[in-house]
Amino acid sequence: MKRKVCELVLIVIFYLLQVSVGRVIAVANIVPNFLIILPIIFGFLKGRNEGMFVGFFAGVMYDLYFSSLFGFTALCFVYIGYYAGFFYEKYEKYEILIPMAMVLVFDFVYEFLCYIGNFLLHNRLNAGFFISRIIIPEVVYTCLCTLILYKLLAYINDKLDTVKTKKRGVNFDEGSI
Repeated sequence: MKRKVCELVLIVIFYLLQVSVGRVIAVANIVPNFLIILPIIFGFLKGRNEGMFVGFFAGVMYDLYFSSLFGFTALCFVYIGYYAGFFYEKYEKYEILIPMAMVLVFDFVYEFLCYIGNFLLHNRLNAGFFISRIIIPEVVYTCLCTLILYKLLAYINDKLDTVKTKKRGVNFDEGSI
């Protein structure tokens, strides 16, 4: 329960980063997508269920402020958290390249789906312009923010795990093999 409350607090903090600090650090009107980082990182660190939980609530928060179609981002973020959860326990959690690659791919896919829903269906067919001027800069900017925020989120995840293991009185041997 404590873990879920902490995750919800993190979602609210990242939402506030998105709507306030994101506008300040915008480069050429490109704002990093802080909320897409959370389901990817928690899916990678804790599995599909955590990724889907964080993805749903992060998507709802994103939809409240940015989206005209309520629920689309929540659904996309749930799928993103689910697919990021496939990498749970397959790689070391301190390996930063895998989460950054996932942010790169999933953010590109999400932004392209937004392009299809918002522009392509309204007969705005200039996909090259949209990809080169909006999607790719935002993806790169979000990856740079992931590089900065990943260690902090991994540390918070470790602290939440140690609270859980201390409460149960279980100590795990982390010996080297």
